[in-house]
Amino acid sequence: MMGFQCPIKDFPCNYLGLPLHTRQLRRLDIQPVIDKVANRLSTWKGSFINRAGRLMLVNSVLSSMPVYFLTVFDLKKWALKKIDKIRRGFLWNGTSQAKGSQCLVAWDTCKKPKANGGLGVLDLDKFSRALRLRWLWFSWVDPDRPWVGSPVLCSKVDKQLFRSCTTVTVGDGRTAVFWDSTWVNGNAPRDLAPNL
Repeated sequence: MMGFQCPIKDFPCNYLGLPLHTRQLRRLDIQPVIDKVANRLSTWKGSFINRAGRLMLVNSVLSSMPVYFLTVFDLKKWALKKIDKIRRGFLWNGTSQAKGSQCLVAWDTCKKPKANGGLGVLDLDKFSRALRLRWLWFSWVDPDRPWVGSPVLCSKVDKQLFRSCTTVTVGDGRTAVFWDSTWVNGNAPRDLAPNL
């Protein structure tokens, strides 16, 4: 009988383009995501594109490049700041950096939806949280997935947000978890009696 033909690697390694490690990811493991976003600018001539065109490129390309990484890992604040610096610089200056005087609108305002007076630039911090909450949702609605039961990369804040946004109706009791599910008038028992 022939074994599975694949290379055997030691940790840390890359699998499907994502870094795998037995410990928390280091800056060295996250830097390629930032470099990928920055290197994309070298093929564009940002100074020849008007701001509306640059806004379209920021929303459609630069904001979507780290999404695959964000579906699995929570980017640290320093990495989000670096990516935001690249996106902000390209939007206002056409390069990878923009000084404060070149920015016409505060970056936090740019990340608001257009209906709320912003430019609709994707807020990567909030979007990454939404992607992590999908893991909790999928483990709830489709318990037959092979990864269900293994630890999900969600923080306590993510789990609390998921509990506050969902309501559980108890049926036969097979999927509802007594302590964690929000079955008591939309609240989980752990939130009603946190000192127990």
